Amino acid sequence: MYQVRQPSLFPFDDSCGQCNDNERLVLVLQALPDGKLVAWLREQRKGRQNKYPWEMLWQCLIAKYVYQIRTYAELIRELERNGSLRRLVGIESVGQVPKDYHFSRLLKLLSSEAGQEHLAAMFHQLVSELAERLPQLGEHLAVDATALHAYCDEMRKTKSDPDAAWSARPKRQRRRKGGEVEEYLDYWFGYQVHLIVDCATELPVDFEVTAANVNETTQFEPGLKRLQEQHPEVASRTEAVMADAGYDSTDNCRYVLEQYGALPIIKMRLPHGKNKDSISQAAESLCTEIGTQVCLGGNHMVYAGRDGDYLKWRCPLACGKATECQQRGRCTASAYGAVRKVSIKSDPRRYPGLWRGSKKWTRLYRKRTAAERVNGRLKDFLLLDDLTVRGKAKVTVHVNLALLVMLSGAWAMVDAGKVERARRIVALAA
Repeated sequence: MYQVRQPSLFPFDDSCGQCNDNERLVLVLQALPDGKLVAWLREQRKGRQNKYPWEMLWQCLIAKYVYQIRTYAELIRELERNGSLRRLVGIESVGQVPKDYHFSRLLKLLSSEAGQEHLAAMFHQLVSELAERLPQLGEHLAVDATALHAYCDEMRKTKSDPDAAWSARPKRQRRRKGGEVEEYLDYWFGYQVHLIVDCATELPVDFEVTAANVNETTQFEPGLKRLQEQHPEVASRTEAVMADAGYDSTDNCRYVLEQYGALPIIKMRLPHGKNKDSISQAAESLCTEIGTQVCLGGNHMVYAGRDGDYLKWRCPLACGKATECQQRGRCTASAYGAVRKVSIKSDPRRYPGLWRGSKKWTRLYRKRTAAERVNGRLKDFLLLDDLTVRGKAKVTVHVNLALLVMLSGAWAMVDAGKVERARRIVALAA
């Protein structure tokens, strides 16, 4: 655990701005559960010279993310310039400022299998501690992936980053005069970070780094499985899981319904040339592409809620939603009107426990943007858009470090009773 160091008697090189930044760094360092990691790092150097302690290098590495310092060369210059920062991380003089190869050795240790296990344990410990303090953590989860560009020349035949790969994603669409839709793709060479985010607090609860060519749909179920294994208390609270059309599949929807007992709010990929009101040719009953039932008279039936494992639909004429019907009086003699119940289990993708055209579905799906905002903070404020390392192991370390800084800052705010500031990155202590 980080210990606050005594400030010097005459801190002539401090300023008000630096004090605010220093407070931000202290909050993060105090919240980090890094005791086991630091002890493991010390064992790696046992019996050898310890001019640059691992604990000092580790705290410098955390400062790099807190202060949004892009490269290690810039970090070294900041340590040489900023005396208050040197004292916070345990550097006694300018001559003791570490060199870039010291950070390379630390990164090599953290990239090892044991090092990554320690970092992952810290991440899960912070999530568990936040789950204890925030009873609502996990009620609504959003799943999303973001692109990380590799630090290499992707056009060379022999790549300097052999773990990275090419991938493409839709950028925009344009409709031609003939009615055909032309889709433009955005290509990138690198990696993907697959995140599961709590929508209310906008905090990550699980992540995975893969090459860019790994289909994000295949990472949906493994991510939720890891969350159940590592944090069953979070998974047990889940009421809905939101994701965009990239995760649309019957297996994903069925897994959320059966294993989580939650609503899979995943946008459907409609067949080419179809819209949500087009009659589906693949469904068992007469309905539209999004599952809206159609009566024998050709009118859209009225959604009447969920009844156990069934979605209930009523006659639109009896509900006052239609004025005419060709089959009036023929389908049923009841004044209540015809009723149709559709089993959720028959097609969990089309019937995800909720009608896709309802206001509740729309309201829940809008929460998915929480994952996009977290991705934006990681890339804009926590250096994931400026990677200067190669290899999946080192990229995973940097992603883990960025998430640790985010979660430890959130834990510090929650511990101080300022839950509304838990999602802040730059103005953490403001």
